[in-house]
Parts: sequence; C-alpha cells; structure tokens
Amino acid sequence: MKAYLKETPARGGVLRDIPVPVPGEGEVLIKVKATAICGTDIHIHEWNAWAQGAVKNLPIVMGHEFSGEVVDLGPGVKDLKKGDYVSGETHIPCGRCYQCRNGQQHICANLLLPGVHRNGSFAEYIAYPELCSVKMPRSIAPEYGAVMEPLGVGVNAVMEGHVGGSNIAVVGCGPIGIGMIAVASAMGAARIFALDISEYRLGLAKESGARYAFNPAKSDPVKEIRDLTDGVGVDAFFDASGSPEAIVQAFKFLRKGGHAHLVGLPSRPVTLDLVADIVFKEATVHGYHGRKMFQTWTAMMNLLDGGKVNLKPIVSHTMPLARADEAFELIHGGNVSKVVLVP
Repeated sequence: MKAYLKETPARGGVLRDIPVPVPGEGEVLIKVKATAICGTDIHIHEWNAWAQGAVKNLPIVMGHEFSGEVVDLGPGVKDLKKGDYVSGETHIPCGRCYQCRNGQQHICANLLLPGVHRNGSFAEYIAYPELCSVKMPRSIAPEYGAVMEPLGVGVNAVMEGHVGGSNIAVVGCGPIGIGMIAVASAMGAARIFALDISEYRLGLAKESGARYAFNPAKSDPVKEIRDLTDGVGVDAFFDASGSPEAIVQAFKFLRKGGHAHLVGLPSRPVTLDLVADIVFKEATVHGYHGRKMFQTWTAMMNLLDGGKVNLKPIVSHTMPLARADEAFELIHGGNVSKVVLVP
C-alpha cells in the first residue's frame, strides 16, 4: 500500500510502498477513506523540538485523524463487522491506569497516539483497536468523518461550558475554533464573539455562527467586547489559539464569575495576574485534552446526523495522499482551514 512516512529525523516526509498491516488481537483493518492533517502532523513534518521528544521510533506512518471502512477483523473482535463505516478515536487507552478505571479513558496515563507512537492514518489502510474505531452514520461524509477527532475536542469544551443563552468568545478560529463556534451556535449560545489575526479565518467564523469578529491586530477586543456587553464581559471564553498573549487578553474581557475553557497549546508558559483575573473574579478555569469516551462522540454524531452543525467551513481543501508534500506547503502558505488527504 501507499503510505506517507516520517522516515528520517529531519524536515519533511516521504511517500513509500509498505506492506498492508495485519490486524492484531482486538483490532480491525480499516481502508482509509479520508485522513486530515493536524497541528501535531505539522510538528512532526517540521521535526521541531516537540516532535523530537515525542516520536521515539522511525520510520513511522504519519497521521491520526481519519475515517474509513472496516475490511478485515483481527482475533477477538466482538462488535464491528466488515463494511462498517468508522472514525478513529485517537486516544488509545491502556484500560488499567487510575484514569481508565475511573471513567477518564481520554486522559489515560499511558495514552498511545497513532502517527506518534504507532503507525498512523496517512496510508491506504490502518490496523486499529476496535475499542477506538467509532461506528458512524453514513450521512456523515468521509471528509467530515476524518475531522471528528479535532471537532470532538471543541464539542467536549462547549458541552462542559453549558453555553445555551450565554455570551461567549472563541479565541483562535482554526479548525477547532470554527468547530466550537458551529457547535455553540447549534447549542443556543446567545452571542458569539470570534477573535483571530487572520481575516480569512474570521470570515469562516462568521459563516459558522459568530455574530461579531475581531482582529486583535487591528482593534482592541477587550474594549469592543466590554462595550457590547454593557461593561460586563463574556460569560465564558474558549481558547483554541494557544497564544499566550491572546489568553492573557481573554481573561480581561471575561466577566466576574465567568469560565475560561482552554483547548489551545501554548508553546511557552503563560503569565496571568491571578489576583485580578481569577481570584477576585472568582473565575473557573477548565482544561481539555480530548474527547470523552464516548459521550462526546455520541453528541457529535447526533448533531451532524441531525443537520445541526455545518462542517463545510472547516474542510477547506481535499487532496490526494500522493500530494501530501504539496498539502503541507499549502498549510504554511495561509488561507487554509483543514486539509483532508484521500488515499
């Protein structure tokens, strides 16, 4: 089969012919219909400091966001059948640690990630645990099935945020931020304020349900949001930017008693004024690492199957796997949301 590998400890990747994997105990063989490029893949492609610390064994098939069809069953598979349409839950839990035994599989102490710790989805086939192969409605197209994983991080945060009737801000309008805006709109958020330094992404935010869109490089969102909320501020903000400056700024337009929901991954420590921004505000801070297994998946599938959420603004480009090199360069060029590769 064709697969896109990180073969050497240097920038880039390579398309190779490798054997089709054989599903092991409790695994299924999935014919990949679509697989999306994530920020993690970009780190590995660039071979930055994070990737060098996280990826221990090369070569490895890159990629972890995917959808596909089950074409073979390994020993011990109990529920899935050949022909089933699935998406991949990328947090592969051990099932034995404290978190797994207490209903928190998604933050397992011994998580394995495809494309990082084991071969991933930038290939024609992937062998994958049945536990993490989520059967999906056929109404969800493969390119959208491939982005269920990143969408789920935002859905988890929005569901925990109880956004119905609330004024909220979404900071960072990449694919996860756009997904949060779409889901928050579907769940009845009153007013959604979107922030990003890309006018292209702010346009996607408005298309997805944001009422207001601010570019912090061109205006002062703290003043703008406070003016539009009669000096109160937003009930909650959801950060998907990972920008230390943006996170600090967001605490300034969060109201007293508000909630901060952190999804983005800053590349360096964030310095906050704990007294003014958290203690005296009685603000509550939430962090999110992934999707709840499998409550978040159920909610996502219901929303999409019910036509409540439009994912068109998230997937901006679809390209053949053979053009993966071109896809990574396209992402670096800007004016891109999510790029989906088709093997």
